[in-house]
Amino acid sequence: MVNPNEDTEFNDALRAHGILPPKPPSRSPSPEIPHITHADAVRAIAATADQDQLVTLLEGDNLDSDDERMFEDYRRKRMGEMKKEEKRGRFGSMEPLAREDFVKEVTEGSKTEINDDGEVYVPVQDEAGDDEEGERSNRMRGTGVVVFLFKDSVPLSQHLRPLLNQLALAHPSTKFLSIPAGLCIPNYPDKNVPTLLIYRNGDIAGNVVAGMGLKGMKTTVRDLEGLLLYYKAIEKPSPAILRQQTGNAADSDSDVDDDFDERPGGVNARASGIRSSGGHAVGAGRGKVDSDDSDFDL
Repeated sequence: MVNPNEDTEFNDALRAHGILPPKPPSRSPSPEIPHITHADAVRAIAATADQDQLVTLLEGDNLDSDDERMFEDYRRKRMGEMKKEEKRGRFGSMEPLAREDFVKEVTEGSKTEINDDGEVYVPVQDEAGDDEEGERSNRMRGTGVVVFLFKDSVPLSQHLRPLLNQLALAHPSTKFLSIPAGLCIPNYPDKNVPTLLIYRNGDIAGNVVAGMGLKGMKTTVRDLEGLLLYYKAIEKPSPAILRQQTGNAADSDSDVDDDFDERPGGVNARASGIRSSGGHAVGAGRGKVDSDDSDFDL
């Protein structure tokens, strides 16, 4: 009796003539495995390695010239990325300001920008506000600069200082500077302290005298961040600040629109007498500040 499952020449002949059915395959064919070259493997390692790992790889023994060249190319690429990031976020802390450096660090410093290569440059615009290519840009020009005029004996100065330090760390693309109020403006009255002067692109965008528009000693870092967003000193909220405040429901319920009114009579609607280099008065908030007390041409 013929066993159709036997692997014999006779059964093969019967299958060839259709007398026996084809023999079923013993197992499924293996999937085709793509061929990975040594260069592909080295490139995959280099593409995912950080700066320190690439340095370690370059110091390894038995490294051929092609591998060394690839690792070195990626190392230089990582260095360029790090330098660009450092230039984009080149501040990160509130630094002291000398009165004689005000124009250089504040007025002129707010005109600088960072291009896509991480380089600092001063944009050239015509009278219509068009850029060098003749197109109007909607992005914010220049660098945001926040100047903190303080006096240590004024409680609100001490309350705002650590909040500004937090914001300087969270927004390293904005320059935060501090200077004693009496050193910046001789005979500056205590009732106007603390004062925040906010610049962008060479112009004073706003000032906040004696905490106008804030919540006094109850001001949170998110309240202060909202104010700086309003004046375009910073471009967007910091996720770190948001996470910090979500733990406190009472604080996190505050909204920028509740505190800042863009209509006439809202925040920054009255003149304080502190003027930019062009002589234009800038508002001080929801209250009146005597211009004779705070008149200072920057």
